[in-house]
Amino acid sequence: MNIWDLAKQKLVENKQRAAELEQKLDDENGAVTDNYLAEVRRRHESHIIIAGNRKCGKSSFMLNFLERKEDLRESVGLEFTYARRTRGNVKDVANLWELGGGASVTELLSVPITMKNVETCSLIVLLDMTNLSEMWITIEKTVDTVRRLVENLERQDVNLQTRMAEKSRLRLEKYDSSSLKMCTPCPLPITIVATKYDEFQNFESEKRRHLCQFLRFLAYSYGANLMMYSSRMEQFPKLVKNMISHFAFGTVCPQGYITDHNKPMFIKCGFDNLEAIGIPPGSDNFMGASSPFNLWRESFISLWPQKTGNVDVEDTKKQDPMIDPVFKEPSIDNLVEIKRKELENHIRSKRDREAAEARAAERIAKINVR
Repeated sequence: MNIWDLAKQKLVENKQRAAELEQKLDDENGAVTDNYLAEVRRRHESHIIIAGNRKCGKSSFMLNFLERKEDLRESVGLEFTYARRTRGNVKDVANLWELGGGASVTELLSVPITMKNVETCSLIVLLDMTNLSEMWITIEKTVDTVRRLVENLERQDVNLQTRMAEKSRLRLEKYDSSSLKMCTPCPLPITIVATKYDEFQNFESEKRRHLCQFLRFLAYSYGANLMMYSSRMEQFPKLVKNMISHFAFGTVCPQGYITDHNKPMFIKCGFDNLEAIGIPPGSDNFMGASSPFNLWRESFISLWPQKTGNVDVEDTKKQDPMIDPVFKEPSIDNLVEIKRKELENHIRSKRDREAAEARAAERIAKINVR
């Protein structure tokens, strides 16, 4: 046997070991009966998008998963990092995209949501429970942008549309036909994370109950998992790691069903229903709503009016990265300063030229009058 035959034999053995390892992972905690989970486990690369309104805890949420201890700073635009896991000779890679800036920059989602990546994308939306004036508009605009981007890709490839529909069917297999008619599921696997639970638990009981109702409806309507989180409480990091690992590497999804508004809620996709959620507060005043989603939206806005216009624009202006020392780049800053002075000179020259032309035109007009 020569060296090439030995290499071929080694390759076959490695493939067999990798297959055995995948089978072992599938057999963990019993046989895999979740078709969606089985599909995720066959991946070797995934894309996790972490979105939400500003200062809701996205960075700390991601660092909990990566098990990194870093000084937190304001995220700007779309930031990228990755995580890896090795299974025998198989390397799984999770690409993590953090959307900083809130609902005002959702168009940047077109970077990770591409024809190549869309089938391995998952969405995690963090909602700040202490900032209710942006909660509904943040998740609605984020999901609407994702839906539009995915639909644009599906129009380019009919086969992609078929595959995405099948993935959605597997993910929502616990929904019955009547429930699906009441919902507008997100085209990507989605988890809603209600953050700052440490402050939420100090709210009045009625406010907690109503907010939990709205969060449960959003999760039900979008076909999402729902969980609560606080970076200041020790009970959450393990849950965060397990939830992101489920989407990134196909590990077993955390188990549980907690709907009590006095406890941190946790509800997996498909385990809730409208009968258990109840009716929206003050729904008698909104009987003309065109759909359940609009009914719940109007009820939410009646309690907590949403900011109009571009969300987060004022905060963005207050924290301009151009003047933030964290993002200081001397070579680039010098070029920007040069261009700024050139622009000022150009504007000044143009203004002077226009003034001179106006004076000349005025003198010509006087001569013609004579």
